[in-house]
Formats: sequence, C-alpha cells, structure tokens
Amino acid sequence: MKELKPRDRFIRTLRHEPTDRVPVLYRMKHEAKAKLARVYGIADASTGRKHNPELELRLGNDAIIYQIGINADFSHRHIAIGETWFNHFGVGYGKSGLQGRTAEEETEFKKTQDFWGPAKVVPENFPKHHPIKSMEDFKNYKWPDPNDPALLDPINDICKRYQDDNFIIVDLSSTLIEAAYAHIVGTQNFFLYMFDEPELVKGVLDGLTDYYTQIGLNAIRRGADMIRVGDDVGAQQAMMVSPKQWRELAKPRFDSMFKAYRKENPDIFIKLHSCGDYSPILPDEIDLGVNLSGLMQPTGGLKDQVGIKQKYGKDLALVGGLDVQRLLPRGQVEIVRQGVLDVMKNLAVGGGYIFSPSHYILADVPVQNIYAMIEAQREFGVYGKYPLN
Repeated sequence: MKELKPRDRFIRTLRHEPTDRVPVLYRMKHEAKAKLARVYGIADASTGRKHNPELELRLGNDAIIYQIGINADFSHRHIAIGETWFNHFGVGYGKSGLQGRTAEEETEFKKTQDFWGPAKVVPENFPKHHPIKSMEDFKNYKWPDPNDPALLDPINDICKRYQDDNFIIVDLSSTLIEAAYAHIVGTQNFFLYMFDEPELVKGVLDGLTDYYTQIGLNAIRRGADMIRVGDDVGAQQAMMVSPKQWRELAKPRFDSMFKAYRKENPDIFIKLHSCGDYSPILPDEIDLGVNLSGLMQPTGGLKDQVGIKQKYGKDLALVGGLDVQRLLPRGQVEIVRQGVLDVMKNLAVGGGYIFSPSHYILADVPVQNIYAMIEAQREFGVYGKYPLN
C-alpha cells in the first residue's frame, strides 16, 4: 500500500480498515519533552493547553491533541513548592504530599538534564483543595463557563493549521468520576459520599455531565475529529469502583453525552480513556459506541493483550499497551525494543491499533529508551512486514 497521510491513516485505523502502518500517538510531560526537544533543536516544548506539537510531529504522531479538561492546566504548569494555584473550577493545586527539592538538590537535579540518562525525582502537582465538601458547598457552587473562548478559540487555529494532514483530538481529560473524586470533591470524601451522601455525588456528576456535554459540542462545532473523555477508574489489579457502580454512575451520563455529540456530528469519533485495569467495562464501551479505548496499561485484566484483542478488537480500536511504569524508564534498550515488538504482535495484527506508551512519557525515561522505542515502532509497525505480515 502507498504511504497514507497521517489523518487518513488514523481514520482508517479507527474504522478497522487496511492501512500502511500502525499510527502513532506520543504524549509527554514537560520535563521529558524538554529533554528530547533539545536534541531536535526545538525551543518551544510546551505541553498541556499551550501544547506545541512540533516535536511530536517530528517523532511521527499522526494526530494533534488539544487538552481543555479540568486537568489541562495544573499537571503541566510550574507550581512552586508551598504555592497553591486555583483553576477555573475552583480546585487548588500544589506539591501535595511532597516537600520537593532544596536549592542544593535543585542544582544537582538540573545537571541530570544535561545527559541522556533519566532525570531524578520530579515532584508532581496534585489537587490539594476541593471546592465541594458538603451539600451546602454544592448548592453554592458555580460551574465554569463551557463557552469560554480562551479554551475554545485555539481549536479553530489548530484545525486551520493542521487538519489537512493530521487528525484533531480535543481532550476533555478527567470527565466524570475522576473529575469528581480527584478534583471537585476529594478522593476520600467521594468514596465515602457514594454511600453516605449519594445525592451529592449524583449532583456533582450531573453538573460535570452538563459542562462536558456543552464544551464537547463547542469543540465539535469548531472542527474536532474526535472527543476524548477520560475517567481514571482503574487501579493496578482491579477497578476503583465496582463495574456495577460504574454502570450506575457513569455509563448513563456518558451515554447522554455521546448521543448529544453524535446528534451534532454523526461522524464524530469518541475515545474513552482510563488508567489502570478497566477491563470489566470494555463491553460497556462497545455498548456506548466508543471508537477508541486506551491507554491499555498492562495491569490486571489488561495484561492479556492477545485475549483483549481477540475478544474486543473487532468492535473497538485500541491504543497504548507499552509499559511506562517499569519497561520504558528502567529497561535496557534491547528490552524496550522487545516490548514494542510484543505490543505490535499482541495488538496490531489485523489493524485497529494505534501505537503509544500506556501513559505520558515522564521525566524518568532516558532519551536512549525513547529512541529505542521510536526506532522499534518504525521497524515493527509496518503492515506487510514482520511481525504484521
């Protein structure tokens, strides 16, 4: 098959049609992206809502992702030790639970960025202030504006600049359950309130549903090809909520949201993301008409990649699967190459698969391992050649 445009390759994969090679979707946190951008002479390594896709396109990405959900800003911005930064949902973020580095440690840390080896520990930003802790808080809470031009106007520019060649994904990130527990209500409170204050939980989820329905519709009207919703409901070996609870709390709300999207544009593609093991709800994703599922972290029930592909691969396109917890940051280059080969064998045979690490590439991944992954993906991800022959 002749070489396809990245946009066509991505769409054909989502439709389970033959394509020339496995599409690629790399995403990086700022520290990892900045480290790799230096090698390519790219000065702007912005991530999050200010994402500059130049590096990812150089690496072969077939799609552009623009992130506008609740966690689009906090996880990519610099928040100083001791600072609390508030987003438009009224959630406060800081270096929760981490003391960070002293000035001397910071100097030593910066030296590690001059070499190809892994960075040392990078304190992450976490939610630390949650605006809804009671029914009174909920009744007085003001939801952000889903028509905010600061969030939406860049979609016009992205589509105009890239859509002829690339597939455009608007990422709503944490959408329902994760947005509620991690951001709006607080994790401990949310899981207690599921039983002690069920009306509060339902009210928050309804508010999130209304917000994300409208902001998704606005993204579709501006030309998005895919809406990505996300809910981290998977832990390492099981779901954080039972499948029954997910079907009660999340599934009908996603169903309402997706129907609204498809009423606006019947051809819109939908991706549903979760970290961890969310394998029990893969049949529900099919019921909802999800087109793309991932990022397929090899944990719990998702370790059986061959079984997942055989069981669900005709109805769902899959993305991810390459371990970022141990393999990518800690493996030797030969092991990284073998990991890419295994993922291609397990998930790419027969099409309907997009290659990606199973989460962001983080600061602890050595540059040589990133290169090993990229080269192995280019070698093993071509249809008509081993292992996809």
